Amino acid sequence: MNSSLPFGLTFSDIIEIIGILTSLSTSIVAIVVSLKTLSQNNRMLDDSSRPYVTIYLDAITLCEQSSYFVLKNFGNSPALITGFRYDPVLKNTPQDWDMLQAQFDFVEYIVLAPHQSKLLQYDVTKLPCEVLSFEITYSSGGKEYCESVTMNVKNFIHLPVSRPSSCIPKGNERHVHTLREMLERTM
Repeated sequence: MNSSLPFGLTFSDIIEIIGILTSLSTSIVAIVVSLKTLSQNNRMLDDSSRPYVTIYLDAITLCEQSSYFVLKNFGNSPALITGFRYDPVLKNTPQDWDMLQAQFDFVEYIVLAPHQSKLLQYDVTKLPCEVLSFEITYSSGGKEYCESVTMNVKNFIHLPVSRPSSCIPKGNERHVHTLREMLERTM
C-alpha cells in the first residue's frame, strides 16, 4: 500500500523525516546541556581556585587584649590589592603609635599569597563609633574582584575571654597566658 501523500512523499518517507527531526532535536538538547555543564564546571573551577580576600577583627589576649584587623586571602590564588577603602574614622582616631592610623593607606598594591594574612594592629576601644565599613578590590589572573565588609567592632570587643589565674604559679603569668592564647588559636 504505497499511497502518495502531499509533496510526493510516501508514508515511510514521513517516518524517516520524523526520525531525523527527533534525532536532530535530541542532539541539539544534548549539546545545550553539555555546554551548560561545561560552563558550570568552569565557573566552579574558577570559584575554587580564585582568591577570596576579606577583613575581619580579631584580638589576642596575653596579659591585656590587643585588637587587630586581619586582612586575609582565604582563596587558592595570590591576590593583588588594587583598592582599599576604609571608614575615615580609623585614620582620625588617635592611637598609641601614629603609624597605626596610617597603616591602612599602605594596604593598596600589596600581594597576599593564598592563605596569607596581614595584621593591622588597632585599639578599637578608642573608636567613637560601633560600625565600620571596608571595600577591598583585588585582582588575580586578569580578573577583578570586590568585597564589601561591614562589622560591628564594639560587639566583638565585648565578647568575654576567660583567663583564670588561680592555678598559675607566681612569676609565670605571661608564659601561661601566652600558651593559653596559642592553644585557643589551634582550636
